[in-house]
Amino acid sequence: MNRMCRILLLLVVATFVVGIHAQDYLTGPDAEDAVLQGEDHTLTCRRGPDGQTGSIIWDEALDGGGRNTLFVNEGKENSDIKYNNFAIDSGNLYDLVITNIQIEDEGTYFCRHPSSGTEIEAVRTVEVRSTELKMTQDGSDTSNVVVTEGEPSEIVCTARGARPAVEIRWYRKTNGGSESRITAGVGSTEVDNGDGTFDTVGTLNYTASRNYNDGQLRCQTHGQQVAASREHISALNVRFPPDVTLIYGNDRATCTVESANPPVPTPGGFTFIVNNTDSDPYPPTSCEGNVCYLDLKVDFDTNLRCNVTNDVGTATAVYLAEPGDPGPNVGAIAAGVVVGIIVLAVIIALLVYFLVIRKGNKTKNSQGSELKPVNGSGGDSSKPKDRPTPAPRNSKGDAHDNEEGKKKVKPNDNPDGLLYAQLDHSNKPARNSGNGNNIIRTEEPTEYADVKTFISSTSESTSESTL
Repeated sequence: MNRMCRILLLLVVATFVVGIHAQDYLTGPDAEDAVLQGEDHTLTCRRGPDGQTGSIIWDEALDGGGRNTLFVNEGKENSDIKYNNFAIDSGNLYDLVITNIQIEDEGTYFCRHPSSGTEIEAVRTVEVRSTELKMTQDGSDTSNVVVTEGEPSEIVCTARGARPAVEIRWYRKTNGGSESRITAGVGSTEVDNGDGTFDTVGTLNYTASRNYNDGQLRCQTHGQQVAASREHISALNVRFPPDVTLIYGNDRATCTVESANPPVPTPGGFTFIVNNTDSDPYPPTSCEGNVCYLDLKVDFDTNLRCNVTNDVGTATAVYLAEPGDPGPNVGAIAAGVVVGIIVLAVIIALLVYFLVIRKGNKTKNSQGSELKPVNGSGGDSSKPKDRPTPAPRNSKGDAHDNEEGKKKVKPNDNPDGLLYAQLDHSNKPARNSGNGNNIIRTEEPTEYADVKTFISSTSESTSESTL
């Protein structure tokens, strides 16, 4: 084992030393490189410090083995028409120049220094950019891919005339969002055109979601070093059934289409179902844009549905009135608030009114005449009540200014305990009521209030007297 390791190490060192030694005689082009068809390409070959003598030879490897000698120093050694675009650039010390390189120029070339036994190998690959890249759906070229949400659809992207055969990659992008690569459902087939170029047919079995509606679908060539990639971009049109919401309030059901592709026709795309009576749908009462209304008062536990249909399918939104809650009625709530405010205002007004009346009564009592008992509190109501004698008047009918005119009735003059207001009845003749009771009339108001009292007659009947 140790012996084998030593041998391998010696080989590596020998190769390194030979390489360094070869550079003393010759320096050449990169070992591998890709060249785009139609471009000019130069393979460098320069003498090293120790290779100033001897010839420089360019060879090309043959497919079946062996080599074709192309140039010795600056002299062309092969008259094959294939090498008509080959030349030596003597100004740059034996560089091989290939003009308008073509596919047939692809191969392995050797720059060698026979005197030292050194050579440098250079492999050149010619790339051809694809002539076109097309995206098709159902066999037709398309710039607008139409798919249905949840249903797989095959989309094809074809690159023609590329060398080497390219890979087709797929990308998708949301509307205004970021792009992501699609790796699922991707397939590829290569077709040899017989001229050194290939067609690549890429397929995508795509199941789209509505999130990518109005986005982009892109296919792109991949796998070449120097040839520019091609791409094809198509708009992504994802068809999907409506997305619907249903709310209820103020005796009105509101059915709103949040999104749909294609749009929902109104009002024909809207129907309302009450308590699962599908056989008897309600048409909308009115519609505005993507919103339709049904004016209907529902009872408790009513099941209300809104069905919305477009070309893709039908979506349903459901509203179930809870027991004791037929739905929010903003009008009823507002009316209740107004009624409550009115009732509160009436209560406050009544309180203020009674407070003012009470205060007014107290003021009148404080300014009015003093009331005196007429009859004792324990008097017999069956007995006739004697009225107090009015204050005497002067000849003009005015009350006397002396104490006699302001005489108060004493408690013992009123055994029945009745109360009379002190009144001015001068020059008011009494009138008999016909039942033995005198009625004193006050046809003109005085500074005192009119007082009514009941006086028992001798026959125990009650009559009304006005003082």
